[in-house]
Amino acid sequence: MNRKLLDVLVLVVLLTVAAWTQPIKAPEFNSDAVWIDTGGKAPHSIKGYRGHVLLLDFWEYTCINCIRDFAVLKRWYDKYHAYGFEVVGVHFGEFPMGFSVDNVRMAARRFQLPWPVVADLNGSIWTSYKCQSWPTRDLVDASGDIVTRVEGETGNRALEERIRVLLMIAHPEAGNVPLDPPEDAFTPQCGVTTQEAYVGNYLGSGHGALENSKGYHDGSVTEYKAEHEPSDGRVMFSGKWRTDREGVTSAGSQDEAVHRYHARSVYAVLSVENPKKPVRVYLKQDDGSLKQNEAGVDVRFDSLGSYVDVSEPRMYYLVQNPSFGSHLLTLEPQGKNLTLHSFTYGNDCQQKF
Repeated sequence: MNRKLLDVLVLVVLLTVAAWTQPIKAPEFNSDAVWIDTGGKAPHSIKGYRGHVLLLDFWEYTCINCIRDFAVLKRWYDKYHAYGFEVVGVHFGEFPMGFSVDNVRMAARRFQLPWPVVADLNGSIWTSYKCQSWPTRDLVDASGDIVTRVEGETGNRALEERIRVLLMIAHPEAGNVPLDPPEDAFTPQCGVTTQEAYVGNYLGSGHGALENSKGYHDGSVTEYKAEHEPSDGRVMFSGKWRTDREGVTSAGSQDEAVHRYHARSVYAVLSVENPKKPVRVYLKQDDGSLKQNEAGVDVRFDSLGSYVDVSEPRMYYLVQNPSFGSHLLTLEPQGKNLTLHSFTYGNDCQQKF
C-alpha cells in the first residue's frame, strides 16, 4: 500500500476513535500564576494556543523523572515546532524550594528550556487539571480539548504518534518527520534500582528513610548514633540532626549520614538555609573517597577527598559508577543547616541527562 495513503487511513481511524470519546476542555490558566518566558512572549492563555497542538508538561525542578524527560521534549519541540507544536511547562513544587519564582527561573535557565514556563505557586493550575504526579503531560488539540494524558516517565512513543496525528490535520508534511527510535529505560536488563528515598518524615507518619531507632522528632534536634549499617534505601545518621517532614538538617559539628543503595548512579536533593553561605559535603563510597570514575558531575576533589558544595537548592549529581552495584554512600556536611531531602537513582540505561 502507498505510504501516504496508509498515513491518511491511520489518521482517519484515529480521529474517528477520538470522536467517540467525550472531549475535555483544557481549563484556562489561572491569573495567580507567574510566567517565565524563555523564548519570546507567550500567549499566557489556553485560548491563545487555539489552532496549535499544545503539550502541557507538569514538572518539578528536583524531580529526576521530569529532568530525564526534557531531552525527549526538546527533540519533539525541534522537530515539530515549525508545524504548530507548542510546549508550556507548568511548574508546581514538591519541596518548599519549589515555590520560589527565582528558583524556578534558575532551573528553567539551567535546563535550557526553549518553551515558556509558568510557576504555579498556589497550585491552582495543578488542581484545575487534577494532576497527581510528576511528570504529567496533557496533550491539547487545536480546539482546546485535552485528548491524551501521560503520567510518569513512560509512553513517549505513543504520545509522539498522537502529536503527529494532530499536526497532520493542518500540516500533512509533519507525517514525514522520523519518529524517535523506540526506547525503554525500565526493562529488567537496564537494572532495577533502589526506589526513591524520601529522607524527611514522609507523610508525617515515620515513613521516611531514617533508620535510627530514635526515629523522627519533627522540629527538634536529636543526637543520633549509628547502630548498624543501613538497609537498602535507608539512612543511618550520627551526630546532631533536626528532622522535619521535608528533610533532615545537620545541626552539629561532626554529623554523618550513611545511605545504602543499589544502582549505577545516585542523585540527592540538597539545600542550605542560606544559599549565600554554601556548605561543603564530603562524600565517601564504601571504604573511601569517591574515585574520579565514580564521581557525579557536581563532585569536586581536594586534598581531603571528594565533595560537593551545596548552595543552590536543587538535585545534585553525586555518584556515577562505571557499573551497576550495591554500595554504602556517606555524606559528611562541614557545617550546620545542610538539609538532605531525598535520594534518587539511575540504572544502566539512564545515564545521559
